[in-house]
Amino acid sequence: MFRDTLKKMDTELNDVVNYTLDINGKVHLMNNYIGKKVKIDWSGVVVCSCGKKMDSFYRNSGYCYKCYWESPLASQSIFKPELCTAHLGIEERDLAWEKEFQIAPHYVYLANSSGIKVGITRGSQGVVRWMDQGASQAILLAEVPNRRFSGDIEVVLKRFVADVTNWRKMLSGIPESVDLVKMKEELSLHVPEELKKYILPDNTVTEIKYPVNQYPNKIKSVKLDKFPVIEGVLLGIKGQYLLLDDDRVFNVRSHEGFISDFSVSEITQGTLF
Repeated sequence: MFRDTLKKMDTELNDVVNYTLDINGKVHLMNNYIGKKVKIDWSGVVVCSCGKKMDSFYRNSGYCYKCYWESPLASQSIFKPELCTAHLGIEERDLAWEKEFQIAPHYVYLANSSGIKVGITRGSQGVVRWMDQGASQAILLAEVPNRRFSGDIEVVLKRFVADVTNWRKMLSGIPESVDLVKMKEELSLHVPEELKKYILPDNTVTEIKYPVNQYPNKIKSVKLDKFPVIEGVLLGIKGQYLLLDDDRVFNVRSHEGFISDFSVSEITQGTLF
């Protein structure tokens, strides 16, 4: 049994996505636990990334009171990149941090996870972002020099396609394949003229498969706030979700900072899937 603050699983693109979870310095290859019983036992404590214990209201946001109101990681431009101003030298919360984060290459992409969606990601994230969202297909549409430009493109394109993943639909199975090259060509026509020069000529489509033995029929989301001990047979992993028996799904990323015990055991004889 290992106790640590939960963090999102790390991913690696292979024939199927490889998932690893770091608990107390021990790296668990989560793919190896599919078909075994996993148990997450929450201590009742949630810790912000700054190290402070959080109350129930602010832990839902992922930040303590101080970070929620002061950290650049919790600023409006994180959630709405079209509000970024660092490239203009205008501070939101911490100009030095914002310049480093915002004035860097960003991609605008199209992904198929629960249907077509448009999204943005830093140049250093790339495929990781797609795997975290459970995308089965993805294509890069544009590469821009700062976060604001990516937000400007996204704002326009989300009039035609979604900009969020329908997580329930994503966890229901493998989506129908889509011609992303054609979608890119059609949506590129709507990119603002001054930003069209950033559209990428490369039309490589990345195909992603996930280690899932069985998808849920009627999804039941389980959270440690309501169920401090979550235990069950791991049937698959997609996005940042553990797919458990009895149609339950557990979002690891939304529980970052929860100090928990994590353990794995073999299924006792006679256990049914």
